[in-house]
Amino acid sequence: MTRQTANIIIYRQGSELQVFLVTRSSEMNFLGGYLAFAGGKIEPGDEAIPLAEELSSGQAETLGCAVRELFEETGILATCGGAPEEEELRRLRLEMLADGDAGEFFSRLRTSGANLEPGTFVEAVRLVTPRFSRRRFSSTFFLFETDKEPEILPGELAGGGWWTPAAAIEAWRRGELLLAPPVIVILRQLAGGLDASTLESMRSSPSQFEGSGLAIPWGPGIELLPFHCPPLPPTLPSSTFLVGSRRFIIIDPSPTGEKEQAHLLAAIENRLAGGDQPEAIVLSHHHADHVGAVDAVQERWGLPCWGHRRTSELLERSFDRELDEGDLIELGESPDGESGWNLRCLFTPGHAEGHLAFFDQRHQALLAGDLLSTLVSMYVGSPGGHLESYFKSLEKIRRLDINLLYPSHGMPTTEARSLINKTIQHRKKRIEQVRDKLAEGLGEVRELSREIYHDQAESRLRPLYERTTRAALEYLVEQGRARELAEDRYEITPGPRIEPPTGNGS
Repeated sequence: MTRQTANIIIYRQGSELQVFLVTRSSEMNFLGGYLAFAGGKIEPGDEAIPLAEELSSGQAETLGCAVRELFEETGILATCGGAPEEEELRRLRLEMLADGDAGEFFSRLRTSGANLEPGTFVEAVRLVTPRFSRRRFSSTFFLFETDKEPEILPGELAGGGWWTPAAAIEAWRRGELLLAPPVIVILRQLAGGLDASTLESMRSSPSQFEGSGLAIPWGPGIELLPFHCPPLPPTLPSSTFLVGSRRFIIIDPSPTGEKEQAHLLAAIENRLAGGDQPEAIVLSHHHADHVGAVDAVQERWGLPCWGHRRTSELLERSFDRELDEGDLIELGESPDGESGWNLRCLFTPGHAEGHLAFFDQRHQALLAGDLLSTLVSMYVGSPGGHLESYFKSLEKIRRLDINLLYPSHGMPTTEARSLINKTIQHRKKRIEQVRDKLAEGLGEVRELSREIYHDQAESRLRPLYERTTRAALEYLVEQGRARELAEDRYEITPGPRIEPPTGNGS
Protein backbone atom coordinates (compact mmCIF):
# COMPACT_ATOMS: atom_id res chain seq x y z
CA MET A 1 0.00 0.00 0.00
CA THR A 2 1.29 3.47 -0.90
CA ARG A 3 0.42 6.12 1.69
CA GLN A 4 -0.14 9.76 0.71
CA THR A 5 2.00 12.35 2.51
CA ALA A 6 2.53 16.10 2.51
CA ASN A 7 6.01 17.53 3.13
CA ILE A 8 6.90 21.16 3.66
CA ILE A 9 10.10 22.79 2.40
CA ILE A 10 10.21 25.62 4.93
CA TYR A 11 12.45 28.40 3.65
CA ARG A 12 13.46 32.00 4.23
CA GLN A 13 15.15 34.46 1.91
CA GLY A 14 17.89 36.72 3.26
CA SER A 15 21.32 37.28 1.88
CA GLU A 16 21.02 33.65 0.79
CA LEU A 17 18.34 30.96 0.70
CA GLN A 18 17.96 28.83 3.83
CA VAL A 19 15.75 25.80 4.36
CA PHE A 20 14.68 24.21 7.64
CA LEU A 21 15.53 20.53 8.08
CA VAL A 22 14.15 18.40 10.89
CA THR A 23 16.06 15.49 12.42
CA ARG A 24 13.97 12.34 12.66
CA SER A 25 14.27 10.46 15.95
CA SER A 26 16.66 7.52 15.79
CA GLU A 27 13.84 5.42 17.27
CA MET A 28 11.69 5.81 14.16
CA ASN A 29 11.44 2.71 11.97
CA PHE A 30 11.57 4.64 8.70
CA LEU A 31 14.70 6.78 8.11
CA GLY A 32 15.39 7.19 11.82
CA GLY A 33 18.25 9.65 12.41
CA TYR A 34 17.96 11.22 8.95
CA LEU A 35 17.46 14.90 8.21
CA ALA A 36 14.27 15.55 6.27
CA PHE A 37 11.64 18.16 5.57
CA ALA A 38 8.72 18.55 7.98
CA GLY A 39 5.68 16.52 7.04
CA GLY A 40 3.79 13.28 7.46
CA LYS A 41 0.94 11.05 6.34
CA ILE A 42 -2.53 12.26 5.38
CA GLU A 43 -5.01 11.41 8.14
CA PRO A 44 -8.81 11.22 8.23
CA GLY A 45 -10.14 14.73 8.87
CA ASP A 46 -7.42 16.55 6.93
CA GLU A 47 -9.99 17.28 4.22
CA ALA A 48 -11.88 19.45 6.77
CA ILE A 49 -9.31 22.27 6.52
CA PRO A 50 -11.01 25.70 6.28
CA LEU A 51 -10.12 27.10 2.86
CA ALA A 52 -10.50 30.56 1.36
CA GLU A 53 -11.38 28.93 -2.00
CA GLU A 54 -13.06 25.75 -3.18
CA LEU A 55 -10.75 22.83 -3.99
CA SER A 56 -11.21 19.15 -4.80
CA SER A 57 -11.29 16.78 -1.83
CA GLY A 58 -7.88 15.38 -2.81
CA GLN A 59 -6.28 18.82 -2.90
CA ALA A 60 -7.98 19.82 0.33
CA GLU A 61 -6.78 16.80 2.30
CA THR A 62 -3.20 17.22 1.06
CA LEU A 63 -3.17 20.89 2.07
CA GLY A 64 -4.85 19.99 5.34
CA CYS A 65 -2.10 17.48 6.03
CA ALA A 66 0.53 20.14 5.25
CA VAL A 67 -1.07 22.66 7.65
CA ARG A 68 -1.51 20.09 10.42
CA GLU A 69 1.96 18.54 10.12
CA LEU A 70 3.64 21.96 9.95
CA PHE A 71 1.83 22.97 13.14
CA GLU A 72 2.52 19.71 14.97
CA GLU A 73 6.20 19.53 14.06
CA THR A 74 7.25 23.20 14.17
CA GLY A 75 4.50 25.10 16.01
CA ILE A 76 3.93 27.31 12.95
CA LEU A 77 0.27 27.84 12.04
CA ALA A 78 -0.01 28.60 8.32
CA THR A 79 -3.65 29.72 8.37
CA CYS A 80 -4.62 33.37 8.71
CA GLY A 81 -7.69 35.55 9.36
CA GLY A 82 -8.04 34.48 12.98
CA ALA A 83 -6.39 32.01 15.32
CA PRO A 84 -6.79 30.77 18.89
CA GLU A 85 -4.81 32.53 21.62
CA GLU A 86 -1.16 31.53 22.03
CA GLU A 87 -1.76 29.50 25.18
CA GLU A 88 -4.64 27.62 23.55
CA LEU A 89 -2.49 26.99 20.47
CA ARG A 90 0.19 25.44 22.64
CA ARG A 91 -2.36 23.15 24.32
CA LEU A 92 -3.79 22.27 20.93
CA ARG A 93 -0.36 21.38 19.59
CA LEU A 94 0.33 19.07 22.52
CA GLU A 95 -3.05 17.42 21.97
CA MET A 96 -2.27 16.87 18.30
CA LEU A 97 1.15 15.42 19.07
CA ALA A 98 -0.59 13.02 21.46
CA ASP A 99 -2.72 11.63 18.58
CA GLY A 100 -5.28 14.38 18.36
CA ASP A 101 -8.06 14.25 15.77
CA ALA A 102 -7.44 16.22 12.54
CA GLY A 103 -11.15 16.94 12.07
CA GLU A 104 -11.44 18.40 15.58
CA PHE A 105 -8.29 20.45 15.00
CA PHE A 106 -9.70 22.08 11.88
CA SER A 107 -13.11 22.54 13.51
CA ARG A 108 -11.49 24.64 16.21
CA LEU A 109 -9.59 26.68 13.61
CA ARG A 110 -12.79 27.28 11.66
CA THR A 111 -14.57 28.41 14.82
CA SER A 112 -11.82 30.97 15.46
CA GLY A 113 -12.20 32.32 11.90
CA ALA A 114 -8.94 30.97 10.49
CA ASN A 115 -8.54 29.75 6.92
CA LEU A 116 -5.84 28.90 4.40
CA GLU A 117 -5.25 31.54 1.75
CA PRO A 118 -4.39 30.50 -1.83
CA GLY A 119 -0.65 30.47 -2.50
CA THR A 120 0.37 29.89 1.12
CA PHE A 121 1.82 26.56 0.03
CA VAL A 122 3.35 26.22 -3.45
CA GLU A 123 3.44 22.69 -4.81
CA ALA A 124 6.98 21.94 -5.98
CA VAL A 125 7.38 18.22 -6.67
CA ARG A 126 5.80 14.83 -6.11
CA LEU A 127 7.94 11.77 -5.41
CA VAL A 128 6.98 8.12 -4.93
CA THR A 129 9.09 5.76 -2.81
CA PRO A 130 10.70 3.06 -5.00
CA ARG A 131 9.70 -0.57 -4.56
CA PHE A 132 12.80 -1.48 -2.54
CA SER A 133 11.12 -0.10 0.60
CA ARG A 134 8.62 -1.97 2.76
CA ARG A 135 6.93 1.38 3.37
CA ARG A 136 5.97 3.29 0.25
CA PHE A 137 4.78 6.89 0.11
CA SER A 138 3.50 9.23 -2.55
CA SER A 139 4.85 12.51 -1.22
CA THR A 140 3.81 16.01 -2.26
CA PHE A 141 6.47 18.60 -1.40
CA PHE A 142 5.30 22.17 -0.84
CA LEU A 143 7.38 25.34 -0.62
CA PHE A 144 6.43 27.49 2.39
CA GLU A 145 8.13 30.82 3.14
CA THR A 146 8.15 32.11 6.71
CA ASP A 147 9.83 34.63 8.99
CA LYS A 148 8.85 32.61 12.08
CA GLU A 149 11.23 30.42 14.02
CA PRO A 150 10.24 26.73 14.15
CA GLU A 151 10.07 25.08 17.58
CA ILE A 152 10.79 21.35 17.77
CA LEU A 153 9.32 19.37 20.67
CA PRO A 154 10.80 15.98 21.65
CA GLY A 155 9.06 12.95 20.16
CA GLU A 156 9.18 11.81 16.56
CA LEU A 157 11.69 14.60 15.91
CA ALA A 158 15.00 14.98 17.70
CA GLY A 159 15.75 18.52 16.52
CA GLY A 160 15.97 20.82 13.54
CA GLY A 161 17.87 23.74 12.09
CA TRP A 162 18.35 26.16 9.21
CA TRP A 163 20.75 25.23 6.42
CA THR A 164 21.77 26.72 3.14
CA PRO A 165 21.22 23.93 0.59
CA ALA A 166 24.91 23.98 -0.40
CA ALA A 167 26.10 23.68 3.21
CA ALA A 168 23.82 20.72 3.90
CA ILE A 169 25.03 18.93 0.76
CA GLU A 170 28.69 19.56 1.68
CA ALA A 171 28.18 18.21 5.21
CA TRP A 172 26.50 15.14 3.73
CA ARG A 173 29.41 14.64 1.32
CA ARG A 174 31.78 14.65 4.29
CA GLY A 175 29.69 11.96 5.94
CA GLU A 176 28.72 14.25 8.82
CA LEU A 177 24.96 13.77 8.51
CA LEU A 178 22.32 11.55 6.97
CA LEU A 179 19.99 13.09 4.40
CA ALA A 180 16.86 11.36 3.14
CA PRO A 181 17.26 10.78 -0.63
CA PRO A 182 14.40 13.14 -1.67
CA VAL A 183 16.05 15.84 0.43
CA ILE A 184 19.35 15.35 -1.40
CA VAL A 185 17.59 15.69 -4.77
CA ILE A 186 15.69 18.82 -3.71
CA LEU A 187 18.68 20.49 -2.01
CA ARG A 188 20.74 20.01 -5.16
CA GLN A 189 18.04 21.80 -7.13
CA LEU A 190 17.90 24.63 -4.58
CA ALA A 191 21.68 25.05 -4.26
CA GLY A 192 21.70 27.87 -6.83
CA GLY A 193 18.78 29.70 -5.22
CA LEU A 194 15.02 29.67 -5.64
CA ASP A 195 13.43 31.37 -8.64
CA ALA A 196 10.92 30.56 -11.37
CA SER A 197 13.36 28.37 -13.29
CA THR A 198 14.20 26.40 -10.13
CA LEU A 199 10.52 25.77 -9.49
CA GLU A 200 10.01 24.69 -13.10
CA SER A 201 12.94 22.29 -12.78
CA MET A 202 11.49 20.79 -9.61
CA ARG A 203 8.03 20.40 -11.13
CA SER A 204 9.44 18.66 -14.20
CA SER A 205 11.29 16.07 -12.08
CA PRO A 206 10.04 12.48 -12.58
CA SER A 207 7.80 11.44 -9.71
CA GLN A 208 8.53 7.71 -10.06
CA PHE A 209 11.98 6.12 -9.93
CA GLU A 210 10.97 3.26 -12.23
CA GLY A 211 11.79 4.20 -15.81
CA SER A 212 13.17 7.62 -14.90
CA GLY A 213 16.76 6.96 -15.99
CA LEU A 214 17.90 8.37 -12.65
CA ALA A 215 19.88 6.85 -9.78
CA ILE A 216 18.96 7.33 -6.12
CA PRO A 217 21.63 9.19 -4.12
CA TRP A 218 22.05 7.82 -0.61
CA GLY A 219 25.43 8.07 1.11
CA PRO A 220 28.54 9.96 0.01
CA GLY A 221 29.56 8.60 -3.38
CA ILE A 222 26.96 5.81 -3.40
CA GLU A 223 23.94 5.77 -5.69
CA LEU A 224 21.58 2.84 -6.06
CA LEU A 225 19.13 1.62 -8.66
CA PRO A 226 16.65 -1.08 -7.55
CA PHE A 227 15.30 -3.10 -10.49
CA HIS A 228 12.71 -5.83 -10.92
CA CYS A 229 14.70 -8.92 -11.89
CA PRO A 230 12.56 -12.01 -12.69
CA PRO A 231 12.07 -14.65 -11.42
CA LEU A 232 12.10 -12.58 -8.22
CA PRO A 233 8.79 -10.77 -7.61
CA PRO A 234 8.50 -6.98 -8.16
CA THR A 235 8.34 -6.55 -4.37
CA LEU A 236 11.91 -7.91 -4.12
CA PRO A 237 13.97 -5.74 -6.50
CA SER A 238 17.74 -6.17 -6.90
CA SER A 239 19.92 -3.08 -6.60
CA THR A 240 22.75 -1.97 -8.84
CA PHE A 241 25.21 0.44 -7.18
CA LEU A 242 27.22 3.26 -8.73
CA VAL A 243 30.10 3.86 -6.33
CA GLY A 244 32.62 6.66 -6.67
CA SER A 245 32.90 10.35 -7.37
CA ARG A 246 34.77 11.56 -10.47
CA ARG A 247 35.56 7.94 -11.32
CA PHE A 248 33.15 5.22 -10.37
CA ILE A 249 32.48 1.50 -10.52
CA ILE A 250 29.24 -0.29 -11.33
CA ILE A 251 28.50 -3.00 -8.78
CA ASP A 252 26.11 -5.77 -9.89
CA PRO A 253 24.45 -4.45 -13.07
CA SER A 254 21.33 -6.45 -12.33
CA PRO A 255 18.43 -6.02 -14.79
CA THR A 256 17.59 -8.36 -17.65
CA GLY A 257 14.52 -6.53 -18.95
CA GLU A 258 14.85 -4.11 -21.84
CA LYS A 259 13.21 -1.16 -20.04
CA GLU A 260 15.22 -1.69 -16.86
CA GLN A 261 18.48 -1.99 -18.81
CA ALA A 262 17.66 1.24 -20.67
CA HIS A 263 17.13 2.92 -17.28
CA LEU A 264 20.51 1.71 -16.01
CA LEU A 265 22.35 2.78 -19.16
CA ALA A 266 20.70 6.22 -18.99
CA ALA A 267 21.79 6.62 -15.36
CA ILE A 268 25.39 5.81 -16.31
CA GLU A 269 25.17 8.21 -19.27
CA ASN A 270 24.04 10.94 -16.86
CA ARG A 271 27.23 10.42 -14.89
CA LEU A 272 29.34 10.65 -18.04
CA ALA A 273 27.53 13.81 -19.10
CA GLY A 274 28.60 15.36 -15.80
CA GLY A 275 32.24 14.54 -16.48
CA ASP A 276 32.52 11.34 -14.41
CA GLN A 277 34.23 8.23 -15.79
CA PRO A 278 33.23 4.58 -15.24
CA GLU A 279 36.19 2.36 -14.38
CA ALA A 280 34.87 -1.20 -14.13
CA ILE A 281 31.99 -3.56 -13.54
CA VAL A 282 32.35 -5.30 -10.17
CA LEU A 283 30.33 -8.39 -9.23
CA SER A 284 29.47 -9.45 -5.70
CA HIS A 285 28.53 -12.95 -6.95
CA HIS A 286 27.18 -14.89 -9.90
CA HIS A 287 23.41 -15.10 -9.33
CA ALA A 288 21.25 -14.09 -12.29
CA ASP A 289 19.63 -11.12 -10.56
CA HIS A 290 23.08 -9.51 -10.13
CA VAL A 291 24.56 -9.96 -13.60
CA GLY A 292 21.67 -9.45 -16.03
CA ALA A 293 23.05 -6.26 -17.61
CA VAL A 294 26.78 -7.09 -17.61
CA ASP A 295 26.86 -7.67 -21.36
CA ALA A 296 24.78 -4.55 -22.12
CA VAL A 297 27.11 -2.33 -20.06
CA GLN A 298 30.23 -3.90 -21.52
CA GLU A 299 28.96 -3.53 -25.08
CA ARG A 300 28.22 0.16 -24.53
CA TRP A 301 31.48 1.20 -22.84
CA GLY A 302 33.92 -1.73 -23.13
CA LEU A 303 34.48 -1.81 -19.37
CA PRO A 304 36.54 -4.50 -17.64
CA CYS A 305 34.75 -6.93 -15.32
CA TRP A 306 36.09 -7.76 -11.83
CA GLY A 307 35.02 -10.38 -9.30
CA HIS A 308 36.07 -13.41 -7.30
CA ARG A 309 37.74 -16.34 -9.07
CA ARG A 310 34.90 -18.72 -8.10
CA THR A 311 32.33 -16.28 -9.53
CA SER A 312 34.31 -16.28 -12.78
CA GLU A 313 34.18 -20.08 -12.89
CA LEU A 314 30.46 -20.24 -12.16
CA LEU A 315 29.68 -17.66 -14.83
CA GLU A 316 32.15 -19.27 -17.27
CA ARG A 317 33.42 -15.76 -17.91
CA SER A 318 37.02 -14.58 -17.64
CA PHE A 319 37.56 -11.55 -15.41
CA ASP A 320 40.01 -8.75 -16.09
CA ARG A 321 40.83 -8.65 -12.40
CA GLU A 322 40.27 -11.33 -9.78
CA LEU A 323 39.30 -9.95 -6.39
CA ASP A 324 39.79 -11.64 -3.03
CA GLU A 325 39.91 -10.94 0.69
CA GLY A 326 41.69 -7.66 1.50
CA ASP A 327 42.03 -6.42 -2.07
CA LEU A 328 41.45 -2.69 -2.49
CA ILE A 329 39.41 -1.03 -5.22
CA GLU A 330 40.82 2.48 -5.55
CA LEU A 331 38.20 5.18 -6.12
CA GLY A 332 40.42 8.27 -6.20
CA GLU A 333 39.01 11.39 -4.58
CA SER A 334 36.08 11.02 -2.20
CA PRO A 335 33.01 13.27 -2.68
CA ASP A 336 34.49 15.87 -0.31
CA GLY A 337 37.72 16.08 -2.34
CA GLU A 338 39.96 13.95 -0.10
CA SER A 339 42.37 11.53 -1.80
CA GLY A 340 43.00 7.87 -1.01
CA TRP A 341 39.37 6.69 -1.05
CA ASN A 342 38.84 2.96 -1.63
CA LEU A 343 36.68 -0.10 -1.07
CA ARG A 344 38.12 -3.14 0.73
CA CYS A 345 36.99 -6.52 -0.58
CA LEU A 346 35.70 -9.04 1.95
CA PHE A 347 35.40 -12.68 0.91
CA THR A 348 32.04 -13.68 2.38
CA PRO A 349 30.87 -17.05 1.01
CA GLY A 350 27.76 -18.87 2.17
CA HIS A 351 24.97 -17.38 0.11
CA ALA A 352 27.15 -18.02 -2.93
CA GLU A 353 30.56 -19.66 -3.24
CA GLY A 354 32.36 -16.59 -4.61
CA HIS A 355 30.45 -13.91 -2.70
CA LEU A 356 32.20 -10.61 -1.98
CA ALA A 357 31.15 -7.65 0.15
CA PHE A 358 32.80 -4.22 -0.10
CA PHE A 359 33.68 -1.94 2.81
CA ASP A 360 34.12 1.81 2.52
CA GLN A 361 36.16 2.45 5.65
CA ARG A 362 36.22 6.24 5.19
CA HIS A 363 32.44 6.48 5.53
CA GLN A 364 32.03 3.16 7.41
CA ALA A 365 29.64 1.89 4.76
CA LEU A 366 29.26 -1.75 3.77
CA LEU A 367 27.91 -2.89 0.41
CA ALA A 368 26.73 -6.26 1.67
CA GLY A 369 25.48 -7.91 -1.51
CA ASP A 370 23.24 -10.86 -0.61
CA LEU A 371 24.59 -11.44 2.89
CA LEU A 372 21.63 -9.59 4.36
CA SER A 373 18.33 -8.03 3.31
CA THR A 374 16.00 -5.49 4.88
CA LEU A 375 13.08 -7.03 2.95
CA VAL A 376 13.34 -10.79 3.48
CA SER A 377 15.32 -13.49 5.21
CA MET A 378 18.29 -14.01 2.91
CA TYR A 379 18.31 -17.19 0.87
CA VAL A 380 20.97 -19.83 1.59
CA GLY A 381 20.26 -23.00 -0.37
CA SER A 382 22.04 -26.14 -1.48
CA PRO A 383 23.55 -26.73 -3.94
CA GLY A 384 25.58 -23.52 -4.07
CA GLY A 385 25.03 -22.24 -0.57
CA HIS A 386 26.64 -23.34 2.71
CA LEU A 387 25.28 -22.34 6.10
CA GLU A 388 28.44 -22.78 8.17
CA SER A 389 30.30 -20.50 5.73
CA TYR A 390 27.37 -18.08 5.80
CA PHE A 391 27.47 -17.79 9.60
CA LYS A 392 31.24 -17.19 9.49
CA SER A 393 30.74 -14.45 6.89
CA LEU A 394 28.12 -12.76 9.07
CA GLU A 395 30.47 -12.93 12.05
CA LYS A 396 33.20 -11.33 9.92
CA ILE A 397 31.10 -8.31 9.03
CA ARG A 398 29.65 -8.07 12.56
CA ARG A 399 33.16 -7.20 13.73
CA LEU A 400 33.21 -4.12 11.48
CA ASP A 401 32.20 -0.66 12.65
CA ILE A 402 29.37 -0.05 10.17
CA ASN A 403 27.42 3.21 10.05
CA LEU A 404 25.39 2.37 6.96
CA LEU A 405 24.76 -1.02 5.40
CA TYR A 406 23.58 -1.35 1.80
CA PRO A 407 21.87 -4.67 1.03
CA SER A 408 21.21 -5.70 -2.54
CA HIS A 409 17.55 -6.27 -1.66
CA GLY A 410 15.88 -3.52 0.35
CA MET A 411 16.62 -0.09 1.77
CA PRO A 412 19.98 0.74 3.35
CA THR A 413 19.99 0.61 7.15
CA THR A 414 21.86 2.29 9.98
CA GLU A 415 21.06 -0.73 12.19
CA ALA A 416 23.64 -3.13 10.75
CA ARG A 417 24.45 -5.04 13.94
CA SER A 418 20.80 -5.51 14.82
CA LEU A 419 20.08 -6.80 11.31
CA ILE A 420 23.02 -9.24 11.48
CA ASN A 421 21.91 -10.54 14.89
CA LYS A 422 18.30 -10.98 13.78
CA THR A 423 19.43 -12.76 10.61
CA ILE A 424 21.58 -15.24 12.54
CA GLN A 425 18.80 -15.83 15.05
CA HIS A 426 16.19 -16.41 12.34
CA ARG A 427 18.37 -18.77 10.33
CA LYS A 428 19.30 -20.88 13.39
CA LYS A 429 15.65 -20.98 14.44
CA ARG A 430 14.82 -22.42 11.00
CA ILE A 431 17.54 -25.04 11.42
CA GLU A 432 16.00 -26.13 14.73
CA GLN A 433 12.57 -26.29 13.10
CA VAL A 434 14.00 -28.68 10.53
CA ARG A 435 15.56 -30.81 13.27
CA ASP A 436 12.26 -30.88 15.19
CA LYS A 437 10.50 -32.19 12.08
CA LEU A 438 13.21 -34.84 11.71
CA ALA A 439 12.50 -35.87 15.31
CA GLU A 440 8.83 -36.32 14.36
CA GLY A 441 9.86 -38.85 11.73
CA LEU A 442 9.89 -36.74 8.59
CA GLY A 443 13.01 -37.21 6.50
CA GLU A 444 12.60 -36.27 2.85
CA VAL A 445 13.65 -32.81 1.71
CA ARG A 446 10.38 -32.16 -0.15
CA GLU A 447 8.09 -33.14 2.74
CA LEU A 448 10.21 -31.24 5.24
CA SER A 449 10.09 -28.15 3.04
CA ARG A 450 6.31 -28.42 2.78
CA GLU A 451 5.96 -28.68 6.56
CA ILE A 452 8.32 -25.79 7.32
CA TYR A 453 7.14 -23.34 4.65
CA HIS A 454 3.49 -24.49 4.33
CA ASP A 455 1.64 -22.80 1.44
CA GLN A 456 4.78 -20.98 0.29
CA ALA A 457 6.31 -24.34 -0.55
CA GLU A 458 3.64 -24.83 -3.24
CA SER A 459 4.50 -21.57 -4.99
CA ARG A 460 6.67 -21.14 -8.08
CA LEU A 461 9.58 -20.56 -5.66
CA ARG A 462 9.21 -24.10 -4.28
CA PRO A 463 12.67 -25.19 -5.54
CA LEU A 464 14.24 -22.38 -3.49
CA TYR A 465 12.47 -23.53 -0.31
CA GLU A 466 13.60 -27.08 -0.93
CA ARG A 467 17.20 -25.97 -1.41
CA THR A 468 16.99 -23.91 1.79
CA THR A 469 15.74 -26.99 3.65
CA ARG A 470 18.51 -29.11 2.14
CA ALA A 471 21.14 -26.58 3.29
CA ALA A 472 19.75 -26.78 6.85
CA LEU A 473 19.92 -30.59 6.76
CA GLU A 474 23.50 -30.52 5.49
CA TYR A 475 24.37 -28.11 8.30
CA LEU A 476 22.86 -30.53 10.85
CA VAL A 477 24.88 -33.39 9.34
CA GLU A 478 28.10 -31.34 9.63
CA GLN A 479 27.23 -30.64 13.28
CA GLY A 480 26.70 -34.37 13.94
CA ARG A 481 23.01 -33.84 14.71
CA ALA A 482 21.59 -35.64 11.68
CA ARG A 483 22.74 -38.18 9.10
CA GLU A 484 22.05 -38.69 5.43
CA LEU A 485 20.41 -42.00 4.55
CA ALA A 486 20.15 -41.50 0.81
CA GLU A 487 19.94 -38.63 -1.65
CA ASP A 488 17.62 -35.99 -0.11
CA ARG A 489 16.63 -38.30 2.77
CA TYR A 490 17.85 -37.76 6.34
CA GLU A 491 17.24 -38.87 9.91
CA ILE A 492 17.94 -37.39 13.30
CA THR A 493 20.86 -38.48 15.49
CA PRO A 494 20.68 -38.42 19.30
CA GLY A 495 21.55 -35.13 20.94
CA PRO A 496 19.99 -32.13 22.65
CA ARG A 497 18.03 -29.45 20.82
CA ILE A 498 20.15 -26.30 20.60
CA GLU A 499 18.27 -23.09 21.32
CA PRO A 500 18.90 -20.35 18.76
CA PRO A 501 20.97 -17.41 20.03
CA THR A 502 19.24 -14.34 21.41
CA GLY A 503 20.86 -12.08 18.81
CA ASN A 504 22.71 -10.00 21.40
CA GLY A 505 26.20 -11.00 20.33
CA SER A 506 28.90 -8.38 19.92
